[in-house]
Amino acid sequence: MGRPVDDAARSMTVSTLARYECEPGDREAVLALLEPARAATIQEAGCLYFHLLLPREAPDHIFLIEGWRSAEDLAAHRTAPHFTEIILGTIARRVRNRSVEICEELASPAPAGSESSSHHQLRSTAR
Repeated sequence: MGRPVDDAARSMTVSTLARYECEPGDREAVLALLEPARAATIQEAGCLYFHLLLPREAPDHIFLIEGWRSAEDLAAHRTAPHFTEIILGTIARRVRNRSVEICEELASPAPAGSESSSHHQLRSTAR
């Protein structure tokens, strides 16, 4: 799922953090609706990773973390049919609350097998 992120890609990565608050007891149904969009998203050229997280202490919540090679790739994703039809057209209308934050990636694990793979790398925010 996703591709390894090299140093050049990491320096340009745009990440999204989405939180869905489902109606009580509806999380499994929302996950089933989400699956085709997830499968299509990870096939997009600019998608570096797609993490789906289920918080243990919040059984009605779903978190998505996506990494995109560039802001342009994220913008293209947001016009794709699986995003507009499934995410915006179905899921966003079904859940109690949906929030999305677009983030610049500051630190991430080094790629497995690299010299510093046991450490997180902090990237400078100086422009």
